[in-house]
Order: sequence, then structure tokens, then C-alpha cells
Amino acid sequence: MRAISSSTAIVALCIALLIGDSLCSLVPRLTLADASAGKLSKRANLLDFLIGLFTGGGSSSSTTAVPSLQAALALPSAAAVPQPTLDLYAAYAGAAYSISSTAWDCGAECQHPGTEGTVVKYHWDTPIVTSTGYIATNANKMVIIVAFRGSGNPGDWVESFGLAPTNWPDNVSGSSVVSGFLSGYLIASTQVIKTVVDLSAQFPDYAIVATGHSLGGSRAALFVADLTKKHPRLTPRMQLFTYGQAKCGNHKFAQYMDTLGIPIVREVNKGDIAPHLPLDNSPYVHFGTEAWVTLSDKTVFCKSGDYSHCSASLSPASYNIADHSTYRGL
Repeated sequence: MRAISSSTAIVALCIALLIGDSLCSLVPRLTLADASAGKLSKRANLLDFLIGLFTGGGSSSSTTAVPSLQAALALPSAAAVPQPTLDLYAAYAGAAYSISSTAWDCGAECQHPGTEGTVVKYHWDTPIVTSTGYIATNANKMVIIVAFRGSGNPGDWVESFGLAPTNWPDNVSGSSVVSGFLSGYLIASTQVIKTVVDLSAQFPDYAIVATGHSLGGSRAALFVADLTKKHPRLTPRMQLFTYGQAKCGNHKFAQYMDTLGIPIVREVNKGDIAPHLPLDNSPYVHFGTEAWVTLSDKTVFCKSGDYSHCSASLSPASYNIADHSTYRGL
């Protein structure tokens, strides 16, 4: 798939979408040939991807065994994370696209090394404001997984046309987040929080890992912010791993997330355009450690606040849609 050639082209496309230009008319101009050739997976469906992002491989590690998730709790904010760990969380994020019940049955992701013994405890799929995901446990890894699905169809992103910031969480002064991302989280949040709290009491030694790809990554971040404010005693057990996540909050929100002192790792695959959106003139910024898979398939880690040696080092000419669907493990 060819890369978007410049930031001007990105802005033009964004404006076309927002003023109501037919999405169908955009498909032939951008990716029809690629789509017909089978190069787009469901996670990179053009409609899913563009509506959401404008609104709202080889391994670099020689490690062969999947490390304990519990051990990752001790990782410093800019520590290198073993590739098998990143791939494992990616598999759990990818499973959210296929899990439709409390059965751990989703094809390749459910067979990924390290997922053996996973038991789905709760699944949600809200029809009004689209939100889908699951909560599972894995006794072998001593972990509670909370996975939010990314876009599954254009309707998933309709609510995300709202880029306007919403003040949230209420008890973090000055914090605001993307309103469209928040609406899809809040519609499911009550039962998600309750289920996680109940499971955390049932399994007091388990880590709590939130994950998601694309839109799901943004909602996973909102979940972490929500749970840590409402149940601060669970904060030391929390971890957040996202893939292709767009910016979801302003500087105050990012500061809150960074001060939690928990592993927060945001993987960016090569020139994936999603993490660069909303555009730079928006109030939104990233947080946590960035794990950037470079154009030469090496993984570079950058500390929060200085991503200049990671994906921020790319020019807009390198941004593209194809890399959004090719995260290792997904």
C-alpha cells in the first residue's frame, strides 16, 4: 500500500471526511487496488481506519520464552520490553476482534504462545454506542486481561467524529480526553470495572493488564485511568500495552498517566499513521514508553516526553495505513 505523501494530503482527506464527502468515493482514489488484492485485513479496513483516526516481521529479540507478565510490573518507564511480551499482549488485543462469547476461540491469536489456559470471564458488545471487548484470566501467567476491540465496522467510529475535548476524569484537574473515544468506553465501563474489581479480589496475586489495538488501545488507556482513580489500591497491579493507539488525552491527562508508576508501553509499527493522529495542532499528546518498530525491523524504546528517536523522527511522507494492520502478534 502506498504511503500518504504529505501532511497536506492528510489534512485534505480529513476535511473531505468531515464535510461529508462520500467515503466510497475515497476508496478508489486511495486503496481499492490494494483492497481487491487482499492486502487489507479487517483491522485495516479503509472505512474503519480513516473514520476513526481522523476523528477522534521479524523480531528484534533473541528471547524465545515468553517472560512472566508478573515480572513486567517491575519494569522502569523506559526499559526495553522483550519482544515475546509485546507479541503476547498484541495477541490478546487481536483476539478482541474475534471473541464473541465467553469461549476462548478466535483462531491464530487464541493459539499464540503464552495464551494457553486463558479463560474468558466476561464479554461485552454494546449496540448503541459501539464498544466491544472481553475480560479473561490466565492462571499460567497469573494475569487478568482486559482487552478492548478496535474498529470492526464504520459504525464503530461514528461517535468518534467528536474531536472536541471532554473534561475527564473529573478529579484530575485540567485533564481532557477525546470525546468520541470516551463515549465508547463509558457505555461499558460500569460492568467492566465491577468485573475487574471482583476478579482482582478472587485472584489477589494476579496482574491486571489492559490492552487494545487502534481505537481499542485508546479505550484501554481510558480504562486504566478510570480504574486507578476509583480503586487506587489496584494501581500497583496495573499494566497497559497498546498497539497503533492514537493520541487520546491532553498534557494533564498524559501527566496523570505517567505519574501512575506502572508499565505503560505503546507499540508503534514503522510508519503507522494512527499514532500521529489527531494532528500536531490538536491539544492531545502521548504518554508512556514508546516501543517503535523501525523501518528496518529493529525495536527502539523512547521515554515519555521525548519520542524524537522513535516514530516522531519520521517525516509525514513515511506515514501509511498498511503498517496499522501488521503488528507482530496481531
